[in-house]
Amino acid sequence: MRGDDTPRSEPAPRRRTPLTHMLSMAKVGVIGFGGGSALIPVMERELVHPKKLTTREFTQDTVIANVTPGALPVKIATVSGTQLSGTAAATGGAVAVAMPGALATVALLALFSALGPGAISVVEFASLGISAFILYLLGHYTLKVLAPGGRVQWTGVAIAVIAFLLSGAGRAVTLIVDAAGGEQPVSLPELSALGLVLISLAGIAIVSVWQLLRGGRAVVSDVQEGEAVPVGARRALRAALVMSILTAVGFVAAFVVVPAPSTLSFLGLILVSTVSSFGGGEAYVGVADGFFVATGLVDSTLFYGQIVPVANALPGPILVKIAAGVAYGVGAATGSVLAGVVFAIAAFLITVGSCSAIALLVLAGYDRARNSLFVRNTSAYILPVICGLLAATALSLLHASAGIAEGAGVPAVAAIVGSVALALLVPLVHKLARVPDIVLIIAFGALSLTVLSLV
Repeated sequence: MRGDDTPRSEPAPRRRTPLTHMLSMAKVGVIGFGGGSALIPVMERELVHPKKLTTREFTQDTVIANVTPGALPVKIATVSGTQLSGTAAATGGAVAVAMPGALATVALLALFSALGPGAISVVEFASLGISAFILYLLGHYTLKVLAPGGRVQWTGVAIAVIAFLLSGAGRAVTLIVDAAGGEQPVSLPELSALGLVLISLAGIAIVSVWQLLRGGRAVVSDVQEGEAVPVGARRALRAALVMSILTAVGFVAAFVVVPAPSTLSFLGLILVSTVSSFGGGEAYVGVADGFFVATGLVDSTLFYGQIVPVANALPGPILVKIAAGVAYGVGAATGSVLAGVVFAIAAFLITVGSCSAIALLVLAGYDRARNSLFVRNTSAYILPVICGLLAATALSLLHASAGIAEGAGVPAVAAIVGSVALALLVPLVHKLARVPDIVLIIAFGALSLTVLSLV
């Protein structure tokens, strides 16, 4: 019973089976072009529902995912799975959201010599249309946060604009200059996603202290009527233990196939590179370069000529795809395709398991502090910051689409206008007919693939 003073036992999982959560995350993994931040509204669409997560819980998950290292979609999938159904859903969701992209990356690398660069072009051409749909989701999510029920929240709008200027002003200038065919005289400084979130949290902490000094309460009332019971630290810790075991399984599996000290040292680098990677998949390219290319473990031609282009062209978490691709290349270099596949599987388990375990440990602590004034203020003010970040992400999507289109002989301006037009078409289609999103995604992907192939 809510609102009483009786001690709460470990809360029961909500009405969502591990299989249902796993299938939802697999869907995100298949359509998830654009990197981690771009998938926030895609995942929100799958996870927020009266019988699933509340908006506040999803906000909490997004904050945790942004302040911990590793792949953002994987962390949201595992944290939300823990809240909705427990350890099985946490594990299945994390694996499912990363599996499609990682599997496709290894498959394309294995067949690269036979298929050639044309295989990557097909994926890139289709990604333009799919990215246009993601643009719609970014806009829809931002509108829902900043103008709920059609009423504009001007404080939130101001916060979002500031967040965008700090994280995306340089991207806006770059997009405009590239579309105009000019040269950018100077690059404007930008904050990374991690830097933006950390500065925002610092600002929220200052506001919270100020409120306390004015006589506010450090801990507000317990669970409100209609609000979900917290997930429970024990369940989060159990899931973190399972994810740690998953990480260990990756080491053992690779060592069984290639029982050499170099195997463990290489996979150790995979682990360290994952837990030291903040700022999204794009940042991991630089991290991986330092760990694997600069040290001579992976040839720069293989890394920048195959692994990075393939990972960027495919959906899903970039970090996991690059790690799996690097591991496949290192394993295959031993002379065995089997070793390459096993190394890729090991890297997949290590990246997914390690970043999930860290996020779940933070969830356990966050859950205990959920009624603090700081956490409540975070829930109130962080969403507009995320909206500003998503606006910057939308520009990155448009810039990537423009680059792909230019490579196919289509002007950048045409690609940008076409992408925005398709994004604006989605709400019109939804208004006229109840067309499932997956149908629109397939149609947009097929349209861009056809147009660019015919140019």
